[in-house]
Amino acid sequence: MDDKPATARKVIFLLACLALLLGLAACGGGEEGGDGGGPTPGAGTATPGAGTATPSGGTVEITMWHMEVAANLNAIQDLVRRYNNSQSEVKVKLAFQGNAEEEMAKLIASLGGGDLPAIVYLNEENAQRLIDSGAATPVQEFIDREDYDLSDFAPKVVQYYTVDGKLWAMPFASNVPLLYYNKVTFREVGLDPEKPPKDIDELRQASEKMVKRDSHGNLTRTGLAINLTAWHLSTTLQEHGDPYVNNDNGRAGRATEALFNGPTGQAYFQWWRDMVKQDLALNVGLDPTGADTYLPVGAGRVAMTTGDSVALRSVVDALEGGLAQVDVELGVANRPGVPGGTGLPGIYGRALWIFESRPEEEQEAAWKFIKWLLEPEQQAEWYAGSGFLPVNSKAFELPAAKEIEAKYPQFKIAAELYRAASVSPAPPGPLLGPQFDVSQIIRRAIEEMLVGDKDPIDAINDAAKDANEIITDYNRRVQ
Repeated sequence: MDDKPATARKVIFLLACLALLLGLAACGGGEEGGDGGGPTPGAGTATPGAGTATPSGGTVEITMWHMEVAANLNAIQDLVRRYNNSQSEVKVKLAFQGNAEEEMAKLIASLGGGDLPAIVYLNEENAQRLIDSGAATPVQEFIDREDYDLSDFAPKVVQYYTVDGKLWAMPFASNVPLLYYNKVTFREVGLDPEKPPKDIDELRQASEKMVKRDSHGNLTRTGLAINLTAWHLSTTLQEHGDPYVNNDNGRAGRATEALFNGPTGQAYFQWWRDMVKQDLALNVGLDPTGADTYLPVGAGRVAMTTGDSVALRSVVDALEGGLAQVDVELGVANRPGVPGGTGLPGIYGRALWIFESRPEEEQEAAWKFIKWLLEPEQQAEWYAGSGFLPVNSKAFELPAAKEIEAKYPQFKIAAELYRAASVSPAPPGPLLGPQFDVSQIIRRAIEEMLVGDKDPIDAINDAAKDANEIITDYNRRVQ
């Protein structure tokens, strides 16, 4: 029987989801205008660093590099537009630089003599490398000068970017890893949708119940979608309270040795390989946009996926827009870890870095804008519009935060996990100069065990050996 209509519906569904989740129309260009609107005609992503320092009393124009798409892009554009319209001292231009890896690659290239912007918005894993570069002006200098109060900020988030008592970047966007799951499928297979898996053993048991095959034995549904990224290993170690590198995760001294291949890391790699090879998990590949891990839930190909709160607003918008092929009742929970873990997620996020190569007027303008972004009202708006959790705890008390949690209870679950984790005694994530390179090594190891047939224990142990060589070489160059 010809199934062209069904195929067409699938294509339309995928295209619609991609358009929403990735914000293709919004981020097709490079530089967004100073009003926070769409791409400026003729602007590119390679040279958006320059701002304009004007004489005293005039407007100072600054550029901020970023990586946001979909609902998160709309939220940050709205904030920039509102800031620019609220005063005349500073005009902020957003410049999209691609995904996190692409943005960091452009920044590394610019550190070698290119044109840097006043502000770069980056993932936490790049902290040590930027500190070592000497290119950033520590925000501690601005804090000390005016006795800026950080007492309302999440302690662990501030701790992440604090080295030797100095805060280097201002945390702006926090997030926690989450399990996203379809409660409808849970009920269908006899599982309690209010009791999602707490660890990877329970996740495997749930996946086993969700497997469906057609009359020819072809897999039509399985339990979990998972993308091919080293981040999954990092989040597993964080949840278990295990170090990624030595010296207290690089906090008590410069990291010199990888520890991610300990018992927890090995158990997770073995589980991961077994899940994929036994058709209990769908490997969606590299997934550079981050969308491919969510799409199979809406298509009915899986019932669960692992992601984080960063995507929360985009996901609920997609579902509310009717873009799912199957009935989806969204549930979220702490991302399951290796048995014996803490039950609390690690905290991840993105911070705002100020670069000293910009004129003093631009650095001062950048600080003014950053302070405004960290005020409770803006933090609550950012939370409601994206799924990033507020760094400023007072934001949770404001109407925008309360309304989004009432409308979408998934936000409240993420917030409760975040607040519990932000005051837990577990140390923050690793501080490692060549983190970007080490992540690439781990990703290759994952490919070798999932796409190839390499033993998972050999894969992670070999990755640790290669990482140690990279760490040693990096430390030799910067010390």
